[in-house]
Amino acid sequence: MTSLQWSGAACAVRLTLCVLIGASCFGVPALSAQEAKDPADKAPLADAKHDPALDSQTGPDGEARKPWLITPTLSADPKLGANVGALIAYVKKLDADSTPSMLGLSVSYSDTDSSTGALFGQLYWGQDTRRLTLLLASAEVNNEYDDFLNLGTAVETQDSVHSFAARYMQQFRPGGWFAGIQGVSTNYAVGADDSLQGVIDQIGLSGFDATGLGLILQHDTMDNQRDPGNGHLFTLHNLAYRKTFGGESSFDVGLLDLSWYHSLGKTWSNRAARAPVIAVQLTARVTDNAPPSGFSSVTLPSYTRGNYLSQHYSHLLIDGRFPITQKFGLVAFGGVGCQFGVDILNRDVSCGDALFPAFGAGVSYMLKEEASLLIRLEFAKGKSDNEAVYLRFGHSF
Repeated sequence: MTSLQWSGAACAVRLTLCVLIGASCFGVPALSAQEAKDPADKAPLADAKHDPALDSQTGPDGEARKPWLITPTLSADPKLGANVGALIAYVKKLDADSTPSMLGLSVSYSDTDSSTGALFGQLYWGQDTRRLTLLLASAEVNNEYDDFLNLGTAVETQDSVHSFAARYMQQFRPGGWFAGIQGVSTNYAVGADDSLQGVIDQIGLSGFDATGLGLILQHDTMDNQRDPGNGHLFTLHNLAYRKTFGGESSFDVGLLDLSWYHSLGKTWSNRAARAPVIAVQLTARVTDNAPPSGFSSVTLPSYTRGNYLSQHYSHLLIDGRFPITQKFGLVAFGGVGCQFGVDILNRDVSCGDALFPAFGAGVSYMLKEEASLLIRLEFAKGKSDNEAVYLRFGHSF
């Protein structure tokens, strides 16, 4: 589930793997692709004579439901300026007892003459016991930093990103226990005008080629993969970037993500089909021997990805989801992030002096109820002048 925010790779990658998956996708370098998620539960085999999958494609009147989904996307922040785009996807169940799968294309263009594009797939089959996520993304981004690296300096850079990511998971134990593998390959280049290129190179943000492989352990008790009301999703995964895989440097990234969901039990009105939900996310990203371009970025709403970098990062985010009709709802969120280790200028940082608060609110609209696909229009505010407006596809986690 996702938005349109980030630098280069992030814009394209987050627009898919977080739009579609929720939050912690691939743990890629801070300026490339980052985190993901999924889930599962057992279900009885479908009756050969009466396949419920066929019913899911038809409404009460017997008419086939349209499998296509088209939605606009929007963001406005200090780095990418005003960014508009669209997402088109084909949604279909691969079997009666699995979450609807999705194949799609997303594109965007900003007033800084930046463009991103991504092909993505999120597949569920085998009664939700097997999941595959694929992403091919490309971006040409002209970044405009009003406050580059929190130094009070306005900087413009030109980024070129090409990225491929894949993740496969399979249930290995009843009760929602999954294990799997993932891989990411990113070609990321950063350019600037002559007066700033030396500074960019000196602090190590000139980009690089990186290829990493990793393992995933996940426990999922969520009652819905895209709009959960109860349960939790715990994901522990890593990416080992190695020169032997074809990259320019060798380093490690470890990621932990815990998302918890609780339904308040009663709907707000007779017009609402779903009860309000409180969602809580605790996430952390740590690195070992990573170059500055592979550092961890602040990922809370309102903050531009890549503008605040450090070795390690963690945040706590609370999200309230309040349906008021069958289609419309209200959302509100708040959280705090923390940097620790050293920052990109090699200064020691800790949660005592590197805190990043964020809060915001907005509205939601259910696009495709049978697949739990929705959009969120929201405003987010962080510290100082960090603020943004998003039209997100899906919840952020």
